[in-house]
Amino acid sequence: MDYSKFQVEDFVSDEYFVKWVKRPNGENKAFWTAWMSKNPESAERIREAREIVLQLDFKPNLPPEGKFLEVWDKIAKADADNLRSFPHVLAKTALQDKKRGQNRRVLYGIAASVTLLIVFAFISISIRSRTLEISTAFGESRTVFLPDSTKVTLNSNSKISFAPSLLSNGSREVFLQGEAFFSVVHKDNHEKFIVHTGELNVEVLGTKFNVNSRRGQTKVILTEGKVRLNMTSNKQHPDVIMAPGEYVAFAKGKLTRKTVDTNDYLEWRNNRLVFVGTSLQDIAQMLEDNYGYEVSFQNDSIRNRKFTGSSSAVEIEELLEKLSRVYDLKVEKNGNKVLLKQNKKSASAAD
Repeated sequence: MDYSKFQVEDFVSDEYFVKWVKRPNGENKAFWTAWMSKNPESAERIREAREIVLQLDFKPNLPPEGKFLEVWDKIAKADADNLRSFPHVLAKTALQDKKRGQNRRVLYGIAASVTLLIVFAFISISIRSRTLEISTAFGESRTVFLPDSTKVTLNSNSKISFAPSLLSNGSREVFLQGEAFFSVVHKDNHEKFIVHTGELNVEVLGTKFNVNSRRGQTKVILTEGKVRLNMTSNKQHPDVIMAPGEYVAFAKGKLTRKTVDTNDYLEWRNNRLVFVGTSLQDIAQMLEDNYGYEVSFQNDSIRNRKFTGSSSAVEIEELLEKLSRVYDLKVEKNGNKVLLKQNKKSASAAD
């Protein structure tokens, strides 16, 4: 990381810098001490950034939902064209507040309201018609807490969006593109929590479940509690009530339901990929959806082979190496394009 060009707001939104300020240890203290000695011209920026980070040292409990909405109204009045990264907005707001000598309570209120978004992930958000979006890039996963304290872990290349008003009007609602694991907090008034996808709605009161919505197909895995599935794309289909350990997939009006080992589907949260009799074609689609790869095959016989095993969700080269060894394949990689071919010796033997 080249910190020499960092401005104050960049330091404030850098996870390693924040960790050094709030939770110093031998490693990060040695790094920043050495870095500052080599970059004395950055001393003032470091000092201001440290001051701001320490001001944002809030308690871990979320504010009341009403307070979140109050703060959100203040944020929504800002110039939306300038909101590219919320951590940067907080930093710039702090700097402006300091220069003007104004009371910083407004800044503290904003910071306290979104503290867990900052602590758990520096996620870009934008204001579009009062809608909050939280997203991940290819190969990235993030954990965030919504204003109602629901915990959401987003898988790679995924996005949830919601209007703050939808989290406090008697029916909590979010919209999902991609994959996410939800740990929903049950409310005393039994307020529903609904996840909308293009194919169905997942309705819960308080439970833990995983939703994957890609390529016109939605898959739901329930680990705890109970959920109701409403098929939005097929109004004639009756609602489905799921029990823990069940897997439901819905696509093109067809529903598949079975009991599974949920751990096989949720290891992505631990940066592991688990496959059980998964075709190489399906693995290729996962690599495209989650990592941005374009995978092609020399022939259909390779495409239709089934793979059972696990691999790192971070080091994709490990997965490609395993497929190469198991099926004696040659992996040709050029940028984000991957071609799987049969080794010539194997092909000759088969002939």
